[in-house]
Amino acid sequence: MNKKPAQPHWAKKIRAAIKATDGGPSEPDLAEAPVLNYWRPHVSRHGAPILWGMVSGHPTLAGGWITTSQLVAIDANRGWARTASRWYALAQPFSVYEAKIAKSLGMDEAPSGFVQIDMPGYRPLDDLSLLAELLAAWRERMVFNDTGEG
Repeated sequence: MNKKPAQPHWAKKIRAAIKATDGGPSEPDLAEAPVLNYWRPHVSRHGAPILWGMVSGHPTLAGGWITTSQLVAIDANRGWARTASRWYALAQPFSVYEAKIAKSLGMDEAPSGFVQIDMPGYRPLDDLSLLAELLAAWRERMVFNDTGEG
């Protein structure tokens, strides 16, 4: 049985974004990218990963807390992420924000998940190795659907 994506335009956009990540972002890509601070990965109930965080320099959104379009790749060590729509330069992860809150409350350190933000339909995914597995599965699924097999 051939399973076609429900939204072919969106699937095409995701495939193009995946292809763009093969070489990683160029210096101009990152220089022009919005900056996402206090970012945290989340996953939908369907397994679609996104990033949530405080953005600055976005071409269409005002600065503040946002959710990105679907995440297709991330390299936290090199400070970048790619979504279906664009590159993001990654600043500090949400765990830094949690630590600031814990310190303001007189705690020595913040346990993982100390601050919970309710995003209906999404769950936080702080384990970056699990996120990498999820992204690899999404990539495989999109490439598989692109071949017309299934």
